[in-house]
Formats: sequence, C-alpha cells, structure tokens
Amino acid sequence: MWGKIKHWIEVRIGLEELTDRHLRSYKTPKGASFLNTLGFVALIAFIVQVITGIMLLLYYVPHPDHAFQSVQTMTNEIPYGWLFRLIHNIGSNIIIGVIIIHMVHVFLRVSYKRPREVTWISGCLMLFLVLLTSITGQLLPWHQTGFWQTTVTSTIPAFLPIIGEGISSYMRGGEFVTGITLSRYFSFHVVILPVIISGLIGLHVLLVRRQGISTSAIVEPESSKTSHEDFYREAHLKGQPCFPHFSLKRLFMVMLYFSIIFFIMTFWPNLFLPPESNMPANPLMTPETIRPAWYFLAPYQLIKTIPNDLLGISLLVIFSVVLLFWPFFDAKEAERNISRRPMLLSLGLIVLALWAILTIWGMYS
Repeated sequence: MWGKIKHWIEVRIGLEELTDRHLRSYKTPKGASFLNTLGFVALIAFIVQVITGIMLLLYYVPHPDHAFQSVQTMTNEIPYGWLFRLIHNIGSNIIIGVIIIHMVHVFLRVSYKRPREVTWISGCLMLFLVLLTSITGQLLPWHQTGFWQTTVTSTIPAFLPIIGEGISSYMRGGEFVTGITLSRYFSFHVVILPVIISGLIGLHVLLVRRQGISTSAIVEPESSKTSHEDFYREAHLKGQPCFPHFSLKRLFMVMLYFSIIFFIMTFWPNLFLPPESNMPANPLMTPETIRPAWYFLAPYQLIKTIPNDLLGISLLVIFSVVLLFWPFFDAKEAERNISRRPMLLSLGLIVLALWAILTIWGMYS
C-alpha cells in the first residue's frame, strides 16, 4: 500500500529527484558547525509561534472588556490551553535569542560581505520586525505588565523632534493606551507583521539557497572566483552532503530548542510572566517598577542613563541604521578572517559587552 502511494507521488512531483537535488547532492561547507543551523532553528521557531498563535486566537477576544478574561479562561479552563500559551510565551523570547546569536555568528564569520549584503539586510529587518511583533503581543493579554510596558514604549518615540509625537500617537491610536491601541496592536501582531516577516523569510531562504552557505575563512577559504562581479555559487566540493550530515545537526538543534522550552515550562513556567501579568490592566494604578522585556533592557537602560532623552534615542536610531547597512560600511576591507582583523573583532566584542552590561544593569536598576 505504502509503495503504491509513494509511486503515485513520485510520478507527479518527482520526490526522489527533488530529495537528491536539495538534500543528498546539496553540499554544505567544510567545517559547518551547529551554529550554522541557527537560521533553520529560527525558521522552526517562527512556525511554532504561528501555530500556537492560531490556537490561542481561537479563544482570544480582542476587546479591553474581555481580553484579560479570555486569556485567563483559555489558560485555566480550555484543555491544553495553558500548554499553548506557555509555548507561545516562552517561544517568543527564545526566538529572539536564537536570531541574535545567529547574527553574532554571521558577524564573527564576516559572512555579510559581497554578495550577501541583501541577505544580511533581510535578516536585520526580520529581527526588527520580530521585536516589533513582541511589542505588539505584550499588550494583547491586557494585564498590568503589558499595559504599562506599552505605555512606556509608545512614549519613547515622542522625544524625537518633528515626527516623534506623530509616531507615538499612531502607535497608541490617540493620546493614551486604550481599546483602540489594543485593536491596532492586535491587527499588527496577528496579520500585518507575520505576513511581512513571512515574505522576508522567503527572500532570505531564497538568497541563502542561491548563494550557498558561506564558508569559514579559517577552515575553508573562499575560491578566488567569488571575487568576480558575475554571479557565482560556491559548490563546496570538499564539503559534506546536507543529508544526512548537516540535516542531523539541524535536527539536534531543533530538539535542543524544544528541550529548552519544555525545561523552562517545567521548572520556571512564570519566568517571562511577572506577577502583574495575573492582574487586569488598570490605567489608574501604576506598578512600582515598570521594566521592559529582557531584550529591551539594554536600550531602555541606555536611555535612562543618558540625561538627554533625545540623545539616547538618537544613538539607538544611529546604531540600528549602522547595523542594518553594516555590509556597506565594511565593503572596502576584503579580508574575511576576523582573527586577522583585530579592530573589527574588538568592535564586535565591545558592542556585545556593552549590551550585556546594560542588560544586567537594567535588570537590577
């Protein structure tokens, strides 16, 4: 029976030829490590967020009078509702960590250079949009934590001259965080941002497949042909087939991703759900401490530390622009071995150290 089904599929789509071309004959660079699989892990994590989000959407009511209670109902009364909510909540934090580590790995390998500038830009845009998706998702449960985090984050752009007030007003849909804000954030979180992110994922995967996974300048220096202006895809003749070698590494990292989620779910289920998340939003009662999610602690602490709010926000905007277009800032230097570029290595380590220090400082300030 299974043989007939397999033959029926094979005749119509050529499954064997497709598998051979994209898995067995497709070779990965020599020395490709587990860190090279993080892009694939981020893709799986995004799919998990979409699936769990759809399950939560079946019971969620996007109205300030019912949003909090609908979340409590699906968590405490709907069978396995707590499971989908925790996976979605914990996964939303882990996916950001995976993307950040992936970008750091790409930076340290100097894999953003020509012809991969657009690949880097699409990856940065996905990071920014995933962060924006997290911002919009914080408000949807309509609890104290999300309400006041949204109040703070929607106020930050107001310090920018000329356009700042307009951005803040658009984010809130008015002067304050209200039901209009909830409706607006719901639209962005459920429809607009996921559609744009899906498009960027398609572009990113297409570019990676066309250009091939970048080689390690230490383990396998790129061929001199890659310096030509015409399109060229490195064949990695000395590399290993994607299946089963690299595919097993991908499978291991995906299993590690799920293991981390269920480990946190088992031992620290409320790690990303502070006590105020069990209280309905109250515009008249301000919590003693309003602290953003861990991935916003560094920029938040930077703005708090610098006396001039405009200067702090301007520095964040400049950093974001430089990060987005970094391949063009580093276009003149042809060397891809970062161990031979102490200035670039020092710059990367300094930025990482500052980010870690500001994050830890923000946790306890």
